[in-house]
Amino acid sequence: MITFSTEFPLSSEVTVQDVLRLACRWLTGSPHTSLEESSFESLPKDDSLTVKAGHETVILATASTAEYEIAGLQYRKTDKGLNWVTAIVARKEDEEILFSVQVSCESLGTLVNLPAAKKPFIIKQVIKTLGGGEDGQIPVADKPFVLKDQHVHAAAALIKGEAENKLPIVYVSVGFNGTLAIDPARLAPFVSGLAHVVVEPSRSFSTKLRHLVRGRNVYDGTIGVYWPQSSARKSYFLARYDDDPIALQRAISDELQQALSNRRLTTNCTWLHLQEELSRVRINALRENKSSSVDEYVEAFDTELKAKEQRIREADNEIYKLKAELRRYDNNAGSDSGMLLTLGEEQDLYPQEIHDLIILALKESVKNTHEGSRREHVVNDLIAANAIGSDMEEIEKCIKETLSDYRKMSSKKRSSLESLGFTITEDGKHFKIVFRSDNRYTFILPKTSSDHRAGKNAASDITNKLF
Repeated sequence: MITFSTEFPLSSEVTVQDVLRLACRWLTGSPHTSLEESSFESLPKDDSLTVKAGHETVILATASTAEYEIAGLQYRKTDKGLNWVTAIVARKEDEEILFSVQVSCESLGTLVNLPAAKKPFIIKQVIKTLGGGEDGQIPVADKPFVLKDQHVHAAAALIKGEAENKLPIVYVSVGFNGTLAIDPARLAPFVSGLAHVVVEPSRSFSTKLRHLVRGRNVYDGTIGVYWPQSSARKSYFLARYDDDPIALQRAISDELQQALSNRRLTTNCTWLHLQEELSRVRINALRENKSSSVDEYVEAFDTELKAKEQRIREADNEIYKLKAELRRYDNNAGSDSGMLLTLGEEQDLYPQEIHDLIILALKESVKNTHEGSRREHVVNDLIAANAIGSDMEEIEKCIKETLSDYRKMSSKKRSSLESLGFTITEDGKHFKIVFRSDNRYTFILPKTSSDHRAGKNAASDITNKLF
């Protein structure tokens, strides 16, 4: 299960070898490793190098073509019943170099919840030592980007998701008294490599911006997170965190990490793509040398095939995750435009969910409304004017049909649950299923069950909580 993921550009002067050397220093400089610096004195060229020490394994790999270079490191460590895998990859094409980090964790025993990965220290080292690149119009840095009055149209593009940035934006608005709810200089290094911290210059700037984005900007000291190529927004208010800027900072960072872990990396800057490219390099070398060794060909093709199969599996999982994220964030705008109420922090988990839940609540409330009263007339009018149009009933029906005879997780049942928006992960003797990537709606299913009512009971628990 991926617990941390991010990707951003580096300074164009950086090489993939620079990144790989720094990654090796990051590993050997840790107080928690048995790896020796001498093991990484020379880097492989169009090849891979494996180093083992106790419960740790490191694979270095590089590959180059006429168009680009790619290099990376995969670090595996078993600790306290958990298998941690960190993949660091750099890919350079023309003058652009991308850097990615992905951390995954698997339990070797039975755990209901896997621990969240912390932001790897390598991110701070890369930005400090090698330097971030330009992400659209904003530099990747550990400092806040303070807008100027002439930047109002650029700010509008960031908020509407129409700019060229790949990382999300943490937008810090100015309060009524001209102050900020959080210190952006402290927040920026905390979320560096995950998001850009953008600070508006004044209250008058906020007023101008509001007209350009139709009120989608946060204002009056509120902090908002905006996602690229998306109309999504997440708002934060200091008052909700007991006026504690540190708690607010932590909440923003946690939200970013969770969302980014569900977002697929650029396909050409991943460990699997590096493995594929290295296999192709080896196959071409065998052909050029007119090798007649069948075993060498088979090994090279097998490596490439395994990498492709893994990418397909990851792509399928990411499709479901991305659909869930789009429903959670993008459909928020659709709900807002059609409602009399101002939405709070909750967002649609599927199209028109919040709208329909409110209509259902109104239908229930009408039973206790005095006949002929103004309240009854208004509520009935709203019910009549707002038909239920979400997939709520269909999702509920499919959950019950899928789990009614559940004894084990067949491929058909897995496919059905995933099509409904559930993410499924193995956890010892159980499966953990999460609805639409919202961890509040996490359910446990046994891998095998002898109780013929287990499936119906699970379906009842799930639908009661979701609907």
